[in-house]
Amino acid sequence: MSLLVVALGGIFELIPTFLIKSNIPTISSVKPYTPLELQGRDIYIREGCYTCHSQMIRPFRYEVMRYGEYSKAGEFVYDHPFQWGSKRTGPDLARIGGKYPDSWHFNHMLEPTSMSPGSVMPKYPWLFKRDLDISSTNSKIYAMRKLGVPYENGYEAKANEDLMKQADKIAADLKVEKINISSKKEIIAMIAYLQRMGKDIKAEKNNQ
Repeated sequence: MSLLVVALGGIFELIPTFLIKSNIPTISSVKPYTPLELQGRDIYIREGCYTCHSQMIRPFRYEVMRYGEYSKAGEFVYDHPFQWGSKRTGPDLARIGGKYPDSWHFNHMLEPTSMSPGSVMPKYPWLFKRDLDISSTNSKIYAMRKLGVPYENGYEAKANEDLMKQADKIAADLKVEKINISSKKEIIAMIAYLQRMGKDIKAEKNNQ
């Protein structure tokens, strides 16, 4: 009887939190990922980056001093799944976006020790050889919308067009740094995702 009472009490406490939209924390500057960033995030997951890098800055002075402003629940409303991680073999990446130029990430993924001497991070040469599979973009946008990400209805039809525009811009920025690579390679999507991390919160802070 005690177990039944506790279970029923728990149900009546939890159900309203899922039904009332105002219970979902939101930050006005946090926007859904672009199609290219969404593809890059899935490459990040595929390569297991979350096993060595967290994306969760705790509200402790030494964490904030090293990584930047502590993480807030509203930052992750469009992350399915979350990339908080549970181990830091490498640094936390929650605020990595915009910290370095695209060329830094390019060289770091190609040869980590060239940018971070002593790094134990492995190389990812295949990202520079494989073409990004954009045939899955439409289904990914559709799935994210089903999970509550506010992509407009019908956005699937032009998602890959937006993806290529962003990819071409990153490739052009790399070319300025004397790095020539096709905008169709997986590394371009990875760079897009890495450069997005934490940028929305930085924008919110700058607007205050």
